[in-house]
Amino acid sequence: MNKNKIRYTITLNNSAKTYTIRRFDNGKLTAKYRSYPQGKEFSRDWTESDIKNFLKNSNDYYIIK
Repeated sequence: MNKNKIRYTITLNNSAKTYTIRRFDNGKLTAKYRSYPQGKEFSRDWTESDIKNFLKNSNDYYIIK
């Protein structure tokens, strides 16, 4: 039985203080999100769990793809 492998990556834009988050299902890009500019909350240290929590609990992003 094949289990769907979901993985998230994040790219930071330091000058704009935004994040670009990509969701991969079994290695294929299935979604892309961009955060609105962040203020003091802008962080450079993200784990995959942090990314999932951000997408689940925040309205501070929009869908690109």
